[in-house]
Parts: sequence; C-alpha cells; structure tokens
Amino acid sequence: MTGDLWGVPRLPDGLRLIDLPQSLPGFRKFISAWFFRDSAGRRIVVDPGPASTVPLLVRGLEDVTDGVDLVLLTHIHLDHSGGLGQLCARYPEARVLAHPKAFRHLTDPSKLWSASVATLGDVAHAYGAPLPVEASVLTAEDGRGLVEVLPTPGHAPHHLAFRVSCGGRRLFFVGEAAGLTLPAEGDAPWLRPTTPPRFDADSALDSLDRLLKTIDGDELLCYAHWGACGDPRRRVELARGQISEWLGHIGAMRDQSVSVIAASLMARDPLLRAALPGDLMERERLFVENSVRGFLGWLAE
Repeated sequence: MTGDLWGVPRLPDGLRLIDLPQSLPGFRKFISAWFFRDSAGRRIVVDPGPASTVPLLVRGLEDVTDGVDLVLLTHIHLDHSGGLGQLCARYPEARVLAHPKAFRHLTDPSKLWSASVATLGDVAHAYGAPLPVEASVLTAEDGRGLVEVLPTPGHAPHHLAFRVSCGGRRLFFVGEAAGLTLPAEGDAPWLRPTTPPRFDADSALDSLDRLLKTIDGDELLCYAHWGACGDPRRRVELARGQISEWLGHIGAMRDQSVSVIAASLMARDPLLRAALPGDLMERERLFVENSVRGFLGWLAE
C-alpha cells in the first residue's frame, strides 16, 4: 500500500476541502464540502453539508469566491444536503444538480426531516432542520452538458457521482458510493462501508462495478467522508471487496448482537487498521454498528 493510497494527496490548484465539524463528540474530519472552479470557470460546491454548519461553509467560501454557480448533490441525507436551502438563499444565482427522486424532498423537506429525527435522534437535531430549496434544480439529464453524471445507488437510491475537470486534473466525486476513508499516518488504512438501513447490497456492488468501468485511473477520487485519493481504481476495488467480505462475515454471525458483530469486524478487517484518536474511533464504532444494521436488514430481506 502506498502513501498515495492512504495518505493525503496534493490537491490541484483551485480545489478546496472545507471541513464542517459538528457539535457532537468525534464529529470532526467527518463531514466536509468541496469547492472548485471547473475548466469552464464555473464556481461549484459539492454537498454543502448540514444546516448547522452553513455559516462555517459560507466563511470558507468567502475566502475563495464571490459566488456559486452550481451545487452538485450526491444525495439528500441531512449531512450532505441539509444546508442546501440556506446556501441557495445566500447564493441565489446557484443552480442545483440532483437526482430526480430528490426533488420533492428538497422543495418540501418536512418528511425528510421527520424521518431523520426518528432515525438519528440527537444527531439530526445537531445537524439542524433543512429549509426548502427555492433554487433552480436540474436533473441528471439537464446536467450532462455541465458535468459527467453517474448513477450510483446503494447507500441511497438517489445517489449520484460526478466527474469534472479542475486545475488540469479530473475529479471524481463519489459521495458515499465507495465508503468512508480517513487519511492516516504511514500506510495504515481506514476504509469502511457506509451502509445504513435501508441498504441495497446488490445496487451498491453494481454501482462499484459501474465506477470501475468508468474510471480511467488518472482521476482524483473525492469522498464525501473524508478527503481524497490519487489511486481511484484500487480504492474502488478495495471498497467492493470489503462489502463482499462483510456480507459473508455478517451473514455467518447474524444470530449475534449488532455490537458483537461490529467488534468482530473492527478486529478482523485489514482495512480498519489506522490508529485513530479516541473520539474518532468511538464515532467510527457507532457508525460501524449502523452499517452492520444495514447489512442485517439486507440479509433479512
């Protein structure tokens, strides 16, 4: 494993990662937004994050731009889209590119909010309630002349990935289709599936296969959680293999409790080896358990 695979690659000129730490313990180096100018000069934000951290996002944007032309939305979970209404109110000229299934939840987020509170509880309240989006919303078809759009369901049925050029480098924004990663010192890896209930394993694997067929290998793979990687094909291969391994391991342990299964995975998975700070490790343990629930739901179906 190379440093480029697990370390922090140099970002091309014009690409900015804006970290959006939440008020919850361990919720740092977890949520971020991306900003860049594409080869046509358009000012683009990818996944603006939760409502609670839009002021932080706007301060980061004001350091590098005087406006936003386009927002790319990989999916509508609160940690990715909850702040979209506020961001578009601040930058009313911005258009939004999202999956057609996302439209009604963006213009009327009441059901999304109530479902998120029921599922996430205090985490949803920490993210903040989303506001309705009044900006011009584009479909994937509308956006084909703007960026390359790739459907990547699995983590969510409305999940998209985007490929676009910036600073002489092609960027591939994969949202959570290829899991979560954390940059680590040395060659120790941290890569885990992001498979919350209701997870669709067949769709997730198909999406990773689609990514592998699409990736040329020279792109910078940009995650929603967290950072970037300069070896996109290898990373996607690892994410695909990890989901397959977890399916087998969890299937063999499905009579055990969620916490026991999660502990077993964290002890055995070679992709969960990085020495993380204690608060990040506790956060990751909680999300590994949530991912296990997603696998168990899939296996039960």
